[in-house]
Amino acid sequence: MVSNGNVATQRLFSVEGALHLYSSPPAVLTPADLYLFKENEQIKQVISDCNIYLITTRRRILIDCADVSVRDNILSGYFLVVRDKRRVRVRFQYPGITDHIGENVRVIEANVDPSGVSVEIVTSRGRMQLMTHIILASAISDLTFEDKRLEVLYIGQGIGRSTKRSAVDRLLNHSTFQRILAETTTYQPDNEILLLLYRFEHQKMFASTGGDLNTEPSASTEEEMRHLARIRRVQFNRHGIVALAEAALIRYFQPFFNLHFKHANFTARNKIKILKKLLSKDITGIIVEIASGNINAQLTTPGALPLNMSEILTPAQYNGDYLDTPELKRQWEEELHLMCHTHFAQFPLTTADERDTFLHGMVWRGETERNPPLF
Repeated sequence: MVSNGNVATQRLFSVEGALHLYSSPPAVLTPADLYLFKENEQIKQVISDCNIYLITTRRRILIDCADVSVRDNILSGYFLVVRDKRRVRVRFQYPGITDHIGENVRVIEANVDPSGVSVEIVTSRGRMQLMTHIILASAISDLTFEDKRLEVLYIGQGIGRSTKRSAVDRLLNHSTFQRILAETTTYQPDNEILLLLYRFEHQKMFASTGGDLNTEPSASTEEEMRHLARIRRVQFNRHGIVALAEAALIRYFQPFFNLHFKHANFTARNKIKILKKLLSKDITGIIVEIASGNINAQLTTPGALPLNMSEILTPAQYNGDYLDTPELKRQWEEELHLMCHTHFAQFPLTTADERDTFLHGMVWRGETERNPPLF
């Protein structure tokens, strides 16, 4: 037993467990795509397993229709982006046309829609339209993180309770989505709405040995082994994963248009049902990872800003100055890109007093405050 002020602490186990949920990269749709995909069974099948959706917005980025060209299947032109209340031109190159039209297909010309929201690619086999947000996702340009950021307005789940329902099905009949579209059209006509569809289907367990390791756990070796075995065996079905991911992401981002879970206290005694189920399995923390690196746009809300890796790392670390080969530097750039576009929503499911009955934080030399455990 260790005394910390008026609170007595007791270390029951040497480890605690947290459930980590994560998704494959998102599919991106415009509102109009919902109706196109509704009639396209092939595309509908591809996104049928998407179960969490984010309604996002940003100041619309357009393509200058006066200056665009194609050479060796590389599209070149200028993005039009608002900075300091005026539109500026930012040069770009888009080498991804071949991914859409296939190998050995020649591009004859490219024509930008007068509105700047799409480009028509004319090839030897026909025509196709590329939306600007698709080009932006992998274009090489000097657009900043701030230019491309997407504000999260609403988070929801598209998994049916009794029937197989996708996020697309849910959005086609969604009153809050209609309100967002109406208010954006009226009050922010220069903004665009993009829908991010995620497949939250992956889960794994983290076991942390955080806390004051000088304090002996009161559990026996057999009890410790059973406790660790219970943590390792925890599995949630798809409905459980989606419910947990939705609640945690709403609590983390606190989107403007969400009502439920927005200010939820995950450590409160009166927990939502799915969190009670976690605790019953000896899980005391939840981590939900969400990324948007594939669309080259950070997710943000006023209360959940993206990581600024240039503030976390030294300039030499950020630039990969210590790496010896171009290949290592390329790998580091890819890893850094993912880190800059990833959020981790992390929540303990117990209060500080409750945690003192099974795990407590280290008091570092020269400090008076305890360093909390991981979860």
